[in-house]
Amino acid sequence: MNYPHRDCSITGVVVPVSALKSSRSLGIGEFADLVPLGQWAAKAGLSLIQILPVNDTGFERSPYSALSAFALHPVYARLRDFPETSNPEAGAAVKALEKTLPSGTRTDFGAVLSEKLRVLRILWKAASQNARNQAAAWAKSNPWITSYALFSFLREKQDLRSWKDWNSHINPTPEDLDALWKEHENDAAFYVWLQWRLEEQLKAAAEALDGMGIALKGDIPILINDDSADVWAQRSYFRLALRAGAPPDGEAPEGQNWGFPTYDWEALRRDDYRWWRARLNQAAKFYHAFRIDHVLGFFRIWAIPENDISALMGHYAPSAAITRDELKRLGYDEGRITWLSRCHISGGELRDVFGSESNLVMEMLEQVGSEDLWRDTADGPTEKDVSASKLSDGAKNALIGYLRNRTFVIDPSGGFHASSVFGSTRGWQSLNDEERAALGGLIDRKGAESLRLWEKTGRELLAMMKENGGMLVCAEDLGAVPDCVPIVLADLHILGLKVTRWTRRWSEPGQPYIHPSDYPRLSVTTGSVHDSTTLRGWLSGEAARDEELRKGLDLPKNLNLAKPEAAAAVLEALQDGRSLVAAHPLQDLLALDLNCVEKNPDDERINVPGTVWETNWTWRMKPSLEELMKNKKLISRLKTLSARRKKGVAS
Repeated sequence: MNYPHRDCSITGVVVPVSALKSSRSLGIGEFADLVPLGQWAAKAGLSLIQILPVNDTGFERSPYSALSAFALHPVYARLRDFPETSNPEAGAAVKALEKTLPSGTRTDFGAVLSEKLRVLRILWKAASQNARNQAAAWAKSNPWITSYALFSFLREKQDLRSWKDWNSHINPTPEDLDALWKEHENDAAFYVWLQWRLEEQLKAAAEALDGMGIALKGDIPILINDDSADVWAQRSYFRLALRAGAPPDGEAPEGQNWGFPTYDWEALRRDDYRWWRARLNQAAKFYHAFRIDHVLGFFRIWAIPENDISALMGHYAPSAAITRDELKRLGYDEGRITWLSRCHISGGELRDVFGSESNLVMEMLEQVGSEDLWRDTADGPTEKDVSASKLSDGAKNALIGYLRNRTFVIDPSGGFHASSVFGSTRGWQSLNDEERAALGGLIDRKGAESLRLWEKTGRELLAMMKENGGMLVCAEDLGAVPDCVPIVLADLHILGLKVTRWTRRWSEPGQPYIHPSDYPRLSVTTGSVHDSTTLRGWLSGEAARDEELRKGLDLPKNLNLAKPEAAAAVLEALQDGRSLVAAHPLQDLLALDLNCVEKNPDDERINVPGTVWETNWTWRMKPSLEELMKNKKLISRLKTLSARRKKGVAS
């Protein structure tokens, strides 16, 4: 769809579909709820609705762990809107469910999905032959549906186990998929019909928003679950030996291992990025704009060996690797290269550290010749091997610590990369000053070469992402941002993201905040995101005594940041900024009327990264959409807030 607000400064609201609540939704927000949300947004002067991913994730609550890059999640279906409810049995099943599913402040995701799938099966049974024929005709213009429907059918037969644990069909060829479809087309037809109906509902909502002048902004995660239809059916596009994540930093000293496979960009390039182009064409059916999740990954991704638990031994991919020949030219023979790229433990140290478990550890390692020296092999043990071993917890932690004591990590092609901890490793400490200077110089040269490679890679991939010119393209560019990223985004007219709390001059004394009037025009500004505390939670918590924030945003000196009015003041500062789009989480906007929010702002947090808390991804708005429409006080305040944005031609 074409973005309708080119060159205009607009205000939007950000909300997961799951968080919406209306008198018609069953236990969770639904695609159809976007229509009354749009009606409320229009009354409040808002021009954009941004949602989180809505792909099928099965029973996984996180919307960023998809089973398909294309399929929509059935949990967002509005059952009463299915034409099949005209069948008496199907209609009765929907009405019965409407009386039983709760509508509280939290979503019981698994229970809601189970009940909806049960009723959807009844609706499918009631589907007319004409509807089934229409779904089959739709499938011909949506080729992704075949592998997804087969995957879903086979996964159901395998008790929802990962395809890696199936009894058969683990590594299908295109010919195998054709044969499977001929064999199971009737069995898998339910999933075709269901996706056809779901697409109808989301398209209808998007078209209704378009008619109101409200832009719908989607979210396209860069990564896909390894237990997905795409990885199962199109293995060549993914590198299963590597997992994506983030390198160590102050917040996560062992880095982050997200568990998703990385892409084989060369394979995708050879196919003219057909799979990515199909994803974007699918998104264009619904969205006026889209957010590229973790855009840094299109420049380089932190790639971790698949059997590691932490992210310490990862490396950026792509990046310029040190070759074996380059190390040899510096004077390193095979023995010293192995010394730098494997962990080594002397026998005395091993026996001292592991005591009665020493023999078990020795069995997992190899002896270096006849020396009383032990090391890991090219095949392990891996961190997962150690975690699954019979060692005590203390011994497991100690051995994993040794495995991470490597100066170099080796990528699947045999290239060498300085590990994230190379400067503190046993191998590095064994070098003399001259050797460290020479090897450090080589590492620095490879770093500079990598920067040039990242710019080239990011420019090519993002130019491809922009080829569908109707949608506004925005990027989530948070984290350790290479210098080339803002340059490429600006050149391609892709909007970056400015989150108040992280938009600072980090290299300057006091790390002052950047005033919103100095944000780039090509940016989206916001006070919080789904992985952070809400604006109210941040201001009343870690930022409550932040004098730099007060100065950076020109807030009144006597303003108590812990009080509710501080959130309104920050929102006003953001509204006055230069960003093309100001998109605020629904919680932050509802906080303008304290009757619309929970007393404790922590109860409105959507997700806490790195945790598996039961409350993650379960938040729902406190008032219903119908109640919001009647809240004249809040609507008036939002209209005033939205009016602060200067509409017209961008400067």
